[in-house]
Amino acid sequence: MGVTVMSQIDISEFEQRVAAPVAGRSRRRAAAQVWGERIAIVLIVLGILGLVQPWVQDFYTNGFTVLLAGTIIFIVASHL
Repeated sequence: MGVTVMSQIDISEFEQRVAAPVAGRSRRRAAAQVWGERIAIVLIVLGILGLVQPWVQDFYTNGFTVLLAGTIIFIVASHL
């Protein structure tokens, strides 16, 4: 019949066709992007929390630096 149903496709074949070459990137590069973005988001949230909380002076002092580092890491990771 020529029509392939998804249940007929082997998982490894699906992985080779679709999942592995995501926009021509390797898995290592895609994983680095995902984890880089996750770490960056955590740093951005910590930086914002450090800037708006009134209790710990060190958090407030370093809040902008943490926020800036998270922003830079996010920009770099999103361009991988």
